[in-house]
Amino acid sequence: MATQLQFRRGTTAQNNSFTGADGEVSIDKGSKGLRIHDGATAGGYEVVPAGTIVAYGGASAPIGWLLCDAAAVSRTTYARLFAIVGTAFGVGDGSSTFNTPNLADRLPLGKGSNNGTVGATGSAAAASGVLTSAAISGVQTGASNTGTGTSGTGTTGTANTGTGNTGTGTSGNSTATIAASTYNTGTGTTGTGNTGTGTSGTATTGAGNTGTGTTAAATQALNVGTGNVAASAKDSSLTAVVTSVNTAAHSHSIPALSVAGLSVPGLLSVSLSVPGLSIPALTIPTMTTGNHTHSVPALAVPALSVPGLSVPGLTVPALTVPALTVANHTAATALPFEITNFIIKI
Repeated sequence: MATQLQFRRGTTAQNNSFTGADGEVSIDKGSKGLRIHDGATAGGYEVVPAGTIVAYGGASAPIGWLLCDAAAVSRTTYARLFAIVGTAFGVGDGSSTFNTPNLADRLPLGKGSNNGTVGATGSAAAASGVLTSAAISGVQTGASNTGTGTSGTGTTGTANTGTGNTGTGTSGNSTATIAASTYNTGTGTTGTGNTGTGTSGTATTGAGNTGTGTTAAATQALNVGTGNVAASAKDSSLTAVVTSVNTAAHSHSIPALSVAGLSVPGLLSVSLSVPGLSIPALTIPTMTTGNHTHSVPALAVPALSVPGLSVPGLTVPALTVPALTVANHTAATALPFEITNFIIKI
């Protein structure tokens, strides 16, 4: 028996969570497709992803594919395809189904700036309305075309010269407007001097005072008492000693105290003299404004001359468009065609 090559296989849900080894291939039994894994991405990568549209020569779609005939199919059964196209080609019943693309009697047109919405359709083209031939033959030549030249007419304006204007000079009044003032001399004032009277004080001398000396009465006397005591502890001889001293009456003499007389000299005599203050007379001289005039000269405005403006005629030459020749090309009316089915991967 020949050797068989078998791949890991499972449901769509199992394949969606399977990471596999790097380069491992698995079979999705739900979509009937192959997946290649990289060992890190859950679900791997489909060899033919859901939503792929291809031309197909069979009358009906193969397993894992649907015809592009606008059929309404289940959103649950074909959840992978619905997740890709949604309701771009039709909403189905609005809840449980959606539509496949409708390429019956239509040509697919790539999405671009002029047609930017996937699933949008245009006017249908019948099979008999397409080009049936693409033959190249003949020569197509366009006719030359020469326009007519146009010349404008020149225009010259008229010169315009204005008239000069000279104003009249004006002199002011010769009579003074400020009257001459009169001399004004004030009267001087001299104050009277004031001399004060001097005052001299009188000298004063006090009288001396001498006290009287006092002598105390001499009634006390000094009395000395004596007695006999043993002269030595070894014998019985006696010796005389002083046993008492009394003060007898005596006197103390206090001399008289003499205070000399005090003399206060007379107060200094001062006489203050303030001389009289003299303010001289103030003289303001006469101020005279003489007669005078102010002369305003006449203002002369010269005449303004505007020369004539000349606009020359404008000539537009004739424009010639040469004949355009396209060699060896004619547009045929039709192209040959052959009908096929379009299918979409689920």
